[in-house]
This record gives sequence, C-alpha cells and structure tokens, in this order.
Amino acid sequence: MSQTNGGAWRHNVLFGLLMLAVVAMGLRLALLIRDRPEDVAERIQRQQQMVIPLPGRPGNVYARTHSRYVLLAGSRQTPGCFADPGLIPDEKMVEVAARTAEALDMPADEVLHRIVSRRDSRFVWLARDITDAQADAVRELNIPAVSIMHEWRRSYPNDSLASSVVGFRRIDGVAGGGFELSYDEDIQALPGRNVLLADASRRPIWPLAARSSPPRDGRHVFLTLDMVIQSHLQEAVAESVENYGAKWGTGIVVDPKTGEILAMCSPPTFDPNSYNTSSPDKWINHAVSSPFEPGSVLKPVFTAAAVQFGDATYDTRIYCEQGVYHAPRGGRITDHGQSYGELSVTEGLIYSSNILMAKLGEKMGNRRLYETAMRFGFGTRTGVALPGESRGIVRPIERWDGYSTRRVPFGQEISVTSLQLAMAFAALSNGGLLMEPMLVDHITDASGNVVSRSEPQVARRVVSEQVADETLDAMRQVVEQGTGRRARMDAWTSFGKTGTAQIAGDGGYVDRAYVGTYAGGAPASDPQLLVVISIYWPDASRSYFGSQVGAPYVKRVLERSLDYLDVPPDRPEWNERVSPNRASR
Repeated sequence: MSQTNGGAWRHNVLFGLLMLAVVAMGLRLALLIRDRPEDVAERIQRQQQMVIPLPGRPGNVYARTHSRYVLLAGSRQTPGCFADPGLIPDEKMVEVAARTAEALDMPADEVLHRIVSRRDSRFVWLARDITDAQADAVRELNIPAVSIMHEWRRSYPNDSLASSVVGFRRIDGVAGGGFELSYDEDIQALPGRNVLLADASRRPIWPLAARSSPPRDGRHVFLTLDMVIQSHLQEAVAESVENYGAKWGTGIVVDPKTGEILAMCSPPTFDPNSYNTSSPDKWINHAVSSPFEPGSVLKPVFTAAAVQFGDATYDTRIYCEQGVYHAPRGGRITDHGQSYGELSVTEGLIYSSNILMAKLGEKMGNRRLYETAMRFGFGTRTGVALPGESRGIVRPIERWDGYSTRRVPFGQEISVTSLQLAMAFAALSNGGLLMEPMLVDHITDASGNVVSRSEPQVARRVVSEQVADETLDAMRQVVEQGTGRRARMDAWTSFGKTGTAQIAGDGGYVDRAYVGTYAGGAPASDPQLLVVISIYWPDASRSYFGSQVGAPYVKRVLERSLDYLDVPPDRPEWNERVSPNRASR
C-alpha cells in the first residue's frame, strides 16, 4: 500500500469515529430531551442567560422626640465578593481561590471550600460586608469568575438604645427578633433582578427587559417610642439592675390616655450592630415575654374591683387581726411584721396590708376575683406589635380554692407581664378605660406616602370613672404617706404602688428570690405618664423591696420626662416657691 493510500485510510477511520461520536451525542441529547425536557431547557437557559440580583432597600424604623423623628434602624450599602464556580476550570480552582483569598485577607482553604462546595452553582458568596479596600483589591485581580456586588446591610445608629424592642437583622437580612421580626412583612424589601443574554464565557450581550424586574424597597415604620424618655428609662433600670445585682429588669412608660408606649427596656441589653457577640438571653424582651408574680403592686386593681362590685368602699373599715390572720381553709397571712387593727380600705392600700386584701377577697369571692383579673387583661395577650408576648398565668377558675381567695388580691397565685401591669395601671389613671397598647404611630411607603396610621383603641371599660378617680386618690396617698414615699416629687404630685413578690420555683417559692416593682404616674391631678419598673431577682443582701429597687428610679424617670415634655408642676407649694424667681426675671 502506498504512503498516500495509508494516510487516506487513517483519515477515513478518524472521520468515521468522529461521526460515530456525533451520532452518539445526538442520541444522548435526544434521550435527555425525551426523558427530562424541563431539565434540559433549564440548563440551556442558564447557559444563555446571566441573572444579576438587585437587592431592595429594607424600610427604616424611626422613633420620635419632642419635635422630630430620629432613625432607630436603617440600611447602608456594603460591598460583598461572590464567585461563579461555573467559570472556573478545575485546573485553575486552587489559583483563583488563593489570589482571591489574599485580596480578601481570608484563609485560602476557606475560599476554596466555599467554591468547591457549590461547584454546580452559578453564584456563591465568598465574603460579605467587606471593606472598600478589599473590594478594590478583588477588582484589580481581573478574574472573570470573581466579582463585587453591593447589598443593603442593617445598621442601628443608637446602638443598644431600645434594642430589646427593635430587635436585629442577620447579615443575610433575615429578621432575628423584636420589632424587626413582627413587622418584617412591611420592612422587608422585595429583591429584583436584571436578566442579560450571555455568551459561552458568561459575558453579557443584551439585556432581556421582559424577564427583568426592579426591586421594591421596604416600608418605613414610625414608632410611638420617644428617644429622650427611652434613654431616661433605660439608664434608670440599668442602674438599678447593677446597683442591686439583679438578673434583669424591665421598664415601661406609657401615655395612659392613649395607650402609646413611649419607652420600653429590658437590661442587661445588647448592641444589634453586633448581636452575635451577646448571649441570646440578652435578646429577650422580658417586659412582654417573662411573667412573674407581682405581689402587692396588684392591690389597687382588686380594691378598685371590690368598690366597683359594691363589696366595699374606700372608707370601709376592716379589722386586720393585729398582723396575723389564720384564714378558714386559707392558711396563715401576715402583714410583713406590722400589727394593724382596724384600717379603712384606703389605709390598707397606704400601708399595703395583706390581711385587709385577704378579707376583701373573702367579700368578693373567687368568681369576681377571676373576672377582675381577666377583665384587666391578665391571662390574655395585649396584642402589642412584638413577638414572643406571654399571656401571663391566670389559672382556670375550677382550680381556685380558699388560698386563692385570700392571696390573689395581694398578687400571689397569678403571674403578669410588665406590659400587662402598665396597661392595668393606665386604666386606673385614665378614668377606667383599658387601652390597647400602641407601638406603631404610622407607616409610609418608600416614597413617604402614609399607608396606615394608628389610633388609640379602647379594649373595654374596667371600672367606672368615679371608682378610677377614687383609686387614683388612694394611690396618691400611698406616695404621700405610705410605702411609695421614695417616689414623691417636689414639683409634681404623683400616685403609685409598691410590690415585692417571691419568685416561684418547682415545689414552692425560691429562698431569697424576689421581684421588686413600683408602678406610678404623674401628675396626679391630670396623669400624663405611667411608669412601671420591675427588678428581677436582685441580690437579697443589698435589697429587694419595690420601695427601694423601683420607686426612686420611677421618680427619676417621671421628673426628667415631665420636665422634658414641659408638663407644668401641679404642687401649689412648688409654684409658690418659684413664682418670686419668675417675677424677678
């Protein structure tokens, strides 16, 4: 055979093999299309199209001051580095990972792992929230498979202020708690996408407008929180928690006439900008999530109910057994070391007599006591716009006994949240109306158009206006003459009630474990603010009484807040004292 014929033979064989390969691939493609047409079409479309995500901007959260709104939670754009693993040949994988890792100041094996673990994906994050310098370094690499994309990152300019209310968002934008979570549907943005026709090297050729969509920015939410009052409250509660070595504390300030929540805190707290550096227990908003037995602070609620039902008046006198009462089928009740004879109901509040309250419970009976607890909102959620709200604990009436009759009126055998307690006291100070707590003032779209606005809502009337006024007057005397004297202010009259309760555990009360509470408001002549501070499990060797761990701090919050709001002092002696100074100006 000649050399020419031999070369032709080899070419023919090679050509035949190539044709067989083409036919085989054609058959394989035909089988794929027949058996899995959707998968094939999707793969072709992915190879021909480039999809660039367009992140939307989450809505802002604002709180107010006396004259304007201030930013509580906002968003800023930060660069992130991503890769398209499909554009990285296997033999270049290690080199690309090493060069990119150096630009990002990351371990090379970590970058390589992220690429390899998502080898079949066309998008994988290598690093998020990087610096501008790192982003520039990545661009200078000029690697087609590695690029930079900006996304919205949450920021909280006031750090820990109101963090237990606001909550936080994770690095991926997912709400992690607080108001961010409960109003996520409004705040969260809807991402868009830019779809482009691309060549085999993933280079864009032409935009596909019909398949692209713009992002939708989130809505802006304006809260009822007042940042100045919030700072006063948070500072006071944190100081009490620290001074008395408590596990945690709660504080709430509400407008009793509208139900607006002006401040709420739960120290020790956390910075939502770096939430993952704090223990998760600091993320809890104990003011709505952690019920406790309130103790004597609940006495005004049940005295008001007794008067409303006609079982007593505030002038009714009750014998208090000289400090020790052995109640029939109700156990032994004492007046914390005091020996009282006959007291009026008002005096029973002033001196916080447990025995007087136990005997009021006997007059009312379990059915009316239960109805009172439920009517004032205990045992049910308030519906506040925050996640994790507890309904508290009010046992079914069938489980009440003679002990319940005597102890529920002074705040045992019932557990409430700080918010429930605040709303109950607001009802006693606004004329008898239980208001629904209001945390959101209004919501706007991204362009600033108001899409919803909240209005004060009355849940129900709990006592008559006359009974509420009489109860308010009795609580004013608690401040002037009784256990609330440490909350007395020079410029404004006020009202309130102390409470010191044991903490229940498995099988009974925990030794030397208490909650100290003070609930109070001002001015007594026309209540504008209602404040509740509860200090949970303080060091008993320092103090645990509500009159010490709560009352002075409520006083401070009231004084500073009333002054900030320009509420005129209503004590005649104060006005007489300052009038000459004003006249001489």
